[in-house]
Amino acid sequence: MTTTTLSPARPAAPALPARDPSLTPRGDRRFRPDIQGLRAIAVLLVVLYHAGVPGVPGGYVGVDVFFVISGFLITRQLLEEALGSGRVRLARFWARRIRRLLPSALLVVAATVVAARIWGPPLQATATARDGVAAALYSLNYLLAGEGVDYQHATAAPSPLQHFWSLAVEEQFYLVWPLLIAMVALVTRGRLRPARLPLLLTVIAAGSALSLQSSVATTAVNAPLAYFALHTRAWELGVGALIAVGVPLLVRLPAALAAALPWLGLVAIVGSSVSYTDATPFPGIAALVPVLGAGAVITGGLAERPRGVDALIGGRVTRFLGTMSYGWYLWHWPAIILGPALFGIAFGWPEKLELSVLALWLAVLGHLVIERRTMNRPLRTRRWIVRGGALSALVALLCGGLAVASPSVATGGGTVASLDLRAAQSSLATLLSVGERTRVLPANLTPSLVRAARDTPPTTADGCHLDFSQIDEPACVYGDTTARRTIVLFGDSHAEQWFGAVDALGIHGGWRVVAWTKAACPVAAVVLRNPQLKRTYTECGRWRERTLRRIAELHPEVVIASQADTLAGPGYANAEWGTKTAETLHSLQRAAGSVVLLGDTPHPLQDVPGCLAGHPTAATECAVPIYSKTPYDYLTPRRAAVVHASAAIGVPVIDPTPWFCTSSACPAVVANTLVYRDDSHMTQHYSRALEPMLSSALEGILPAATQPSGEKK
Repeated sequence: MTTTTLSPARPAAPALPARDPSLTPRGDRRFRPDIQGLRAIAVLLVVLYHAGVPGVPGGYVGVDVFFVISGFLITRQLLEEALGSGRVRLARFWARRIRRLLPSALLVVAATVVAARIWGPPLQATATARDGVAAALYSLNYLLAGEGVDYQHATAAPSPLQHFWSLAVEEQFYLVWPLLIAMVALVTRGRLRPARLPLLLTVIAAGSALSLQSSVATTAVNAPLAYFALHTRAWELGVGALIAVGVPLLVRLPAALAAALPWLGLVAIVGSSVSYTDATPFPGIAALVPVLGAGAVITGGLAERPRGVDALIGGRVTRFLGTMSYGWYLWHWPAIILGPALFGIAFGWPEKLELSVLALWLAVLGHLVIERRTMNRPLRTRRWIVRGGALSALVALLCGGLAVASPSVATGGGTVASLDLRAAQSSLATLLSVGERTRVLPANLTPSLVRAARDTPPTTADGCHLDFSQIDEPACVYGDTTARRTIVLFGDSHAEQWFGAVDALGIHGGWRVVAWTKAACPVAAVVLRNPQLKRTYTECGRWRERTLRRIAELHPEVVIASQADTLAGPGYANAEWGTKTAETLHSLQRAAGSVVLLGDTPHPLQDVPGCLAGHPTAATECAVPIYSKTPYDYLTPRRAAVVHASAAIGVPVIDPTPWFCTSSACPAVVANTLVYRDDSHMTQHYSRALEPMLSSALEGILPAATQPSGEKK
């Protein structure tokens, strides 16, 4: 984000004639109240959206407006220097950016990471510190792009530094863009005259077109990367750059058109903010509306006598908000995220809006204490570049140190006996009953709350549990790898969570275990929309068909299938879900000796380790009430439909609910073992502990499958 005042070029070389028609008074004016007002609209949209205020589901388009403003102002600044002196002093430009942006940004990064460590959820402190490293080095956008297609982060709580992604995009643009302007100036033999501006226009237009094409194409296949990456966002800054270079032409627009453009632009910006939602594929084509809207407002403001818009968005209040927009943007999101953690309660949008107002006052304070003082100091290029690098490195080191030092979470209880059901399976009901009443976490809790999120099956690290974009898995053989008999574990992550039990079953029972699972890809032969990719999940169907063929080639003795029945959401017909599940199960019947469907596990509806970290002496607060063990109303009839459809083709269904719940609740801790690693998946410690229960259930359903046999079929 940039300031609205355009710094004059250094008068070391001859400047353009004062009356050059390419720079009319409006086109070259140093202060644009309409741009300040546009910046105010942009930050208001972002704040309202982040606070969850109803009616602004697409307020994220405010960031796109900021991109256009930045592209215009920065290009205009660079162009003035190139036109005036025939060259661009890159070091001086970067020093100005460092002086303007870095002090406030690094203060917010450091303050947020420290505050998250002291007051935030204990289990998120490490992730926040890691994000702080990326934010201090202006690379957070690519870190978030990678996590956006990582199923392990799909349900993770938002980072209080997540909003720094847009600042990273801008800083990366500021690193590259001046080089292009300087290169064009060099090509024109050090004299970039107005007559040569068409060359620069052509270069910018071509680059922006390529970026837009990349944005559209990438949004269709990898929405997180398209959202966060520089190459898919550069065209938005390019639109602002085109306006800056095209000033000599745009100032001559007919008065009626110049007067209409800002109004049309405001309609486009506000209209997209109220009509777009989180489900809108973005940026892609959809980003054209707010981007062109912002461009229209800026272009209309180039007219010599703009009508109406200056009065509407260039008044005192909007100019004040525009001036504070950078600081407000920096502070509002950490306040919204960390505020509820500080007070220990969930906030609704009114409370989040109040926190945003508090953040505005922090922005005002930062403007008075930091921004004004730094901007009023002489610009010593080398000193500011060295100072900026040192400050960034210092904050990155601070955050890195806090990321390495894992937070401790007090348990408060004594040591309890380890969970071992091989000796007495019948004791599980007793242990569940005790766990239902246990309030204090045991000292030997396994896995620890800090390590819970990493207590995943080895199939994840081995690349055998495929992420959203993958369809080809390696050979994934576990259990007794020398055995002749084979069990295949098939399904989504709710199948993968059973790996510990199935692997132990293979080791103890003489079975080779082949694990073929894929994130968010159910057994049911349905076509789903992936909320992370924001498109139809085509990879799921391709993987399912491919894996069914591989199972047919392998022809295992047993296939254990499982799925999360929540994947299709409440809008999917329950009967069809059951039918589509049976369709895949029937294909498996033709490909394997025996098939069993392992029912879905109870859903806690909250991040269990996070809940326990906040209630180490009140663990019962994190138990799942029995009435919500299938927490969504549609799940009970949906699971009944699955059981009915499976029974119709002779596939037995194992209901694992008694392994998790008593008649009244599903405890979060059983003996010394943590049951869930997040808001829906088992820890591998608990999964492996359930091997005797699974083995016993399979004995009743598949007698021949649980005893060693001779040759494989």
